[in-house]
Amino acid sequence: MTTAQSGAEPHADWTFEAALDRLGEIVGRIEGESLELDESLALFEEGVRLLRFAESTLEGADERIRQLLDDGLGGHRLEDFPEDA
Repeated sequence: MTTAQSGAEPHADWTFEAALDRLGEIVGRIEGESLELDESLALFEEGVRLLRFAESTLEGADERIRQLLDDGLGGHRLEDFPEDA
């Protein structure tokens, strides 16, 4: 069982992809199985921790991108991706 699957608090060795995979598993179990209330709540809590981890990871990636695209004049060169990409 990986760290993300253990229900532990976010840890440095979690990956964004592993968190999303585990979130998918949690959603599938909650939607597809008849679970006891305690188990449903534990899965929900784990899902919230994973979601917060994923959101903070995305925010960190966004900040890194902004730093890379800094135009040197206190602004950023943010450009939309071409729609045909």
